[in-house]
Amino acid sequence: MTNWRTVRSLKRAPVFAIAMILTLLLGIGSVGAMFTVVYGVLLAPLPYAEPDRLVGVGLQVADQPLSQAPGFYSTYERTARSLDDVGLYKAGTANVRTSSESDDVENVATSWVTASTMRLLRVRPLLGRWFTSEEEVRGGPNVAIIGESEWRSRFGSAVDIVGKTLIVNDAPRVIVGVMPEHFAFPTAAIRIWLPIKENDDGSVGSFSYAGVARLAPGVTAAQAQAELGSLLPRVAELYPRLQSGGSTARWLEDMKPMPVVLPLRDELVDRIAQTLWLLAAAAGLVLLVAWANASNLMLARADASLLEVGVRQALGASRLRIATHFLGESTLLGAISAVLALMASYGAVRALVVFGPADVPRLEELEIGLTTVSLIALVAIVGMIICMAVPAARLLQGGMHRNLQDGTRGHSTGKARQRLRTAISALQIAVALAVSIWSALLFRTALQIYQTQPGFDAAEVTTARILLPLARYRDSSTVAFYARLAEQTAQVPSVRSVGLVAQLPLGGGHTLQQDFQIEGRRAPVSLPVNIVGNGYFGAMRIPVIAGRDFRPLESEQSRDIIISRSAAGILFGDGNGTAAIGKSLMLAPNGPAYTVVGVVGDVRNRDLTIPASAMLYRPQIVPLDPDAEPGPRPSMVLVVRSSGSSGEIVSAIRKIVRGLDPAVPIFDVRSMDDVVRASTARLSLSLALITVAAAVTSLLGGIGLYALMSYMVSLRTREFGVRIALGADPGRITRLVVVRGLVLTVCGVGVGFALHASAAPFFRAFLYGVKVTDPLALAVATLMIVATAAVAIWIPAKRAASIDPAEALRSE
Repeated sequence: MTNWRTVRSLKRAPVFAIAMILTLLLGIGSVGAMFTVVYGVLLAPLPYAEPDRLVGVGLQVADQPLSQAPGFYSTYERTARSLDDVGLYKAGTANVRTSSESDDVENVATSWVTASTMRLLRVRPLLGRWFTSEEEVRGGPNVAIIGESEWRSRFGSAVDIVGKTLIVNDAPRVIVGVMPEHFAFPTAAIRIWLPIKENDDGSVGSFSYAGVARLAPGVTAAQAQAELGSLLPRVAELYPRLQSGGSTARWLEDMKPMPVVLPLRDELVDRIAQTLWLLAAAAGLVLLVAWANASNLMLARADASLLEVGVRQALGASRLRIATHFLGESTLLGAISAVLALMASYGAVRALVVFGPADVPRLEELEIGLTTVSLIALVAIVGMIICMAVPAARLLQGGMHRNLQDGTRGHSTGKARQRLRTAISALQIAVALAVSIWSALLFRTALQIYQTQPGFDAAEVTTARILLPLARYRDSSTVAFYARLAEQTAQVPSVRSVGLVAQLPLGGGHTLQQDFQIEGRRAPVSLPVNIVGNGYFGAMRIPVIAGRDFRPLESEQSRDIIISRSAAGILFGDGNGTAAIGKSLMLAPNGPAYTVVGVVGDVRNRDLTIPASAMLYRPQIVPLDPDAEPGPRPSMVLVVRSSGSSGEIVSAIRKIVRGLDPAVPIFDVRSMDDVVRASTARLSLSLALITVAAAVTSLLGGIGLYALMSYMVSLRTREFGVRIALGADPGRITRLVVVRGLVLTVCGVGVGFALHASAAPFFRAFLYGVKVTDPLALAVATLMIVATAAVAIWIPAKRAASIDPAEALRSE
């Protein structure tokens, strides 16, 4: 009976019911969606056995992260007692086809791993087995493991898949296992795993890998890090030579690297953690405003029910029965809101998985699970209690006589109750202002970043990556292929300039780091090195400040090198670059010497928010000293500046590459504008979500203020009618209401600034080129809130001024 009475009661007030449901939906839905993301990315345990014992193992040089080298891994594996097991891995791509010659070649996300990696992760293959130590030896069996999606799509879920052949980079490999769909190491994009082959040259190897380990029982990450630091001299004993030919001991002494051991989950999510906590805080504030607005709505409903409750009390209804009525309403409204919020959260999370930034880790693991459902239920229950408790306390504390009196005479309901409604409205304004300030600051940050000059011109530039299979392409053939590719692409009618680069600016990936000896300095200087072809600087419109560009690929002298303006300053103290031309650099410790033939402008390679760093550029050539110098890169990015459409250019590139070698695909095709946008995708997502939160809190705050002012006018209808009847100017009535609303708004704005000040130390980390006290952002946010408040105040104020005295007195 009570349930039907509750339904009938809400049907008589549809506007109230809809407003309550929408308000709670916004609050609960935002918290549910953000909790799903925060829990799935930051808090949920990794899908491996005993995940708390898994750690990432890396190196750090002068507070900068450095990738791991196989020699360090081997030393740790042999001697570290704090680690149960240690593995090595890196992610990349490979050209893949089945054994059929007619099959198209596809570039597939691939990971190279050690046999120990699966052992420490403790994930069983769906079919077959993991790698063995024999398959890590150079000259040993060539094998591969494929993912479940690859098994189903390429091989039709064949049960006899183990033992079949897959052509990877033109080399046949025997499939020895299939990993389950949920295995997403190191990322969910990986579809094929290949064994890392051991170094056979006695060097420490390439610093291009990441390390993973399982701690021994009872050992902490800090203890393991301390032990690995003590093992660094052992690395020099076992592997005395760097891959470049230098001394490992000398490198350790000069560079002073330090091992870094972090929980694997922290290592995966470290870059995104602060952003997600910020968005979670914004969602929590939306919920707080929603609860405040719902409380105000329930208070208004309680005031409208004064007469009804007084009559029921006079007829003998108990306090419990009256409270049960409000509990029934809040429970029904809360339940409907929770169901709708669950559906909204699911939609929001799926949209984030599909359209979210590609660099957000564990994004593919997000789902609305029992944890999210439990949180939404808990938040809904708390909201129900608040929505029930506020009006119940309002009505029951008044007593029968007070309720009958207030309900029949319609006068002011008391200063205490008005103060509560006023405080709630002020809180809504304060939170709305704080979130609006954050949104304005992020918008200003985005503008600063978008206006930042990256050092190149991204307009009208199309990029495409090519990977040549090592089985058929060696040094000279690699150089010849890319020379012909650049030459033929330049002949396309709409093409203006063509270049080649190993590491595209803002494109992510590993950058080669080499040590160079400068005459007159004892310690070598470590600088990043990019491999480029002639025409690259012209295609990207990177200015040549002094000297010249590289000559065509096949005629370039291997001793020429080009440096950036910052590198000229670091190496030669030459800020202008002109004095660096003709100077020599020697590859440490005893490598060949290079001559600086050009100085180019600085480029922001890693991130638009990170100042341009020094960079050395070497041509894509056959090295004169293969033991000391890296050979030509099999994977290069073709950079094309053209006046034609991107689609036409890509079609032309595909045709040219197919003509040069039908077994070589092009992939990662993007315009340079897309590359720049992708580098700011995380900021764009944060800005969009914070802006939505600001809009929602401002809307709810405005609605709350409007409801309060309307309620105040309704309480004083008789008073205003009498004043007007006695000759009061309607404008004076309007000013009376407006001043009351503005005082409330000013109080809310003051509290909002205090709230922003308390969060400023945390928020400062998200800004670039903008201070937390930026006057323009503060002014815009404040004006937006004041404008919203002005609209919410003006409408009730005008209604108060237009009250008909006769109607007001008759209603009393």
